[in-house]
Amino acid sequence: MIDPSRARRALLELLLLPVFLACGGDNDADSDRTDGSPHRGGTLVIGGPNDLGGLNALVATESYTQEIIAHALFLPLLRMDEAGSYVPALAREWEWDGDTAVTFRLRDDVRWHDGTKTSAWDVAFTFERAVDPATAFPNAADLAPWTRVSVTDSFAVRFSVEPHVEPLLAWVFLPIMPRHALDSIPAARTQRAAFNYAPVGNGPFRFVEYRAGDRWVFEANEDFPAGLGGRPWLDRVVWRVIPENSAQVTELRTGGVDLILSPRAEDLALLEAESGIRAIIKPSRQYQFIGWNGARKPLADARVRRALSLAIDRAEILEVLRGGHGTLAAGPIDPSHWAYPDSVQPLPFDTGAARALLAEAGITDRNGDGILDLPAGRPFDIELKIPANSAFNRDLAQILQSDLAAIGVRVSIRTTEFATLINDISSPARNFDAVQMAWDADLRLNLRDTFHSNAIGGPYQLASYGNAEVDALLDSLTGLDDRAAALPRWHRIQSILRDDQPWTFLWYVPNLYAARDRVQGIHMDVRGAFTGIAGWWIDVP
Repeated sequence: MIDPSRARRALLELLLLPVFLACGGDNDADSDRTDGSPHRGGTLVIGGPNDLGGLNALVATESYTQEIIAHALFLPLLRMDEAGSYVPALAREWEWDGDTAVTFRLRDDVRWHDGTKTSAWDVAFTFERAVDPATAFPNAADLAPWTRVSVTDSFAVRFSVEPHVEPLLAWVFLPIMPRHALDSIPAARTQRAAFNYAPVGNGPFRFVEYRAGDRWVFEANEDFPAGLGGRPWLDRVVWRVIPENSAQVTELRTGGVDLILSPRAEDLALLEAESGIRAIIKPSRQYQFIGWNGARKPLADARVRRALSLAIDRAEILEVLRGGHGTLAAGPIDPSHWAYPDSVQPLPFDTGAARALLAEAGITDRNGDGILDLPAGRPFDIELKIPANSAFNRDLAQILQSDLAAIGVRVSIRTTEFATLINDISSPARNFDAVQMAWDADLRLNLRDTFHSNAIGGPYQLASYGNAEVDALLDSLTGLDDRAAALPRWHRIQSILRDDQPWTFLWYVPNLYAARDRVQGIHMDVRGAFTGIAGWWIDVP
């Protein structure tokens, strides 16, 4: 029988060889190598790892899709600046009536890309559709404090709102949708609307073309208001679907694309050393995790999930696969958030403790073959699903497989096309044992959809997880607008989730990108990669 610990060491040594990342002033999300002034013209081609989802804020779940919606095609009522303050967008101003109502007064110079003016009726429609259960808006819980809407004139809308620690944040993350293009579609059909793949927006770029699994094309909106920045510098933005990391790197080198997303650490080091290309390391709210299906035994047992997490040497894997770029995670609240608890430390790497917990759960090697057996007698086997066409995901899965083999748990790896994978993990059938994914930590701290037992069966409650204390704490935070009072509750939630491990929280990571030097004005920060895309330009001689 193969010694799993030796196999793991050999795999790590093989993967470790090329991992070196140049560090210096150019590895900065704000770094540009020319001092040319912005000017119009040119096409930006982005090499994306997967197809964008439907470009409709009421249905989008994938992070880059949400960014393109919010920063390129549509306008939210408000934006958040780098300091975390709310700033005007579609709403030019807003006024509170105590803490129970707020009126937004809209700009009157924003038009949908078909020429229709954006109005308060669009805002009311977006809200009403978002809170309608038939729409299945994935972030409906964000709007829980908002109880009623009324249009006071064509460019003013008033909301009733219950006390909440960050009530306005919901409107940063919900761009307004066009009533006249969507109101004829029943709410229950929103997920399948043709609009989602031929959207009519009101942002700095307009939709031009979509080829499924190949590309999206957007062009500059000539009529975008000067008060919001005016026409973007770029003429066009093309999103090309290039799933394989190696193919993305080749396209960047040959000029087929201008920007690639999530290159492997060793590729980024090599690209940074090449003329005409620069590395970008962007702060993010992203963390990577292994989601366990708690509806399947023995993964319903918190001791088993905790044991699996203890058996994964996350620090070593982070060094190997991310060049050390990242921080071990203790839970879903990331270190940049005000509610992050320094006192809640990540689980250690401890195979002895892992074996002891599994034995406590009745999972032992009953026949001396090195494979653990469940109480019913069958071997402890886990199928781990990972997104297809990603060398990083394959490498990570293989190391996880080796780590868990070292304690006697057999893991089989199944690569799955991205859209199919999302359906497998989010549909009520929950067609998976374990899944390897990344997640953007939520500025809104909406953990109800992911970890409250009332959300079991919903699209984000992947783990089918229930803990009465977590439920009670999350319920107690509803309507609480005092950060000082909320803080110890968030700390306790993070502590329980760290111990229960409904997901194995791996690490918080910065985003890695590589861009050709001809793309200038790139500014990325924790709000997103494409927050400032309207200000990027192509440096054409």
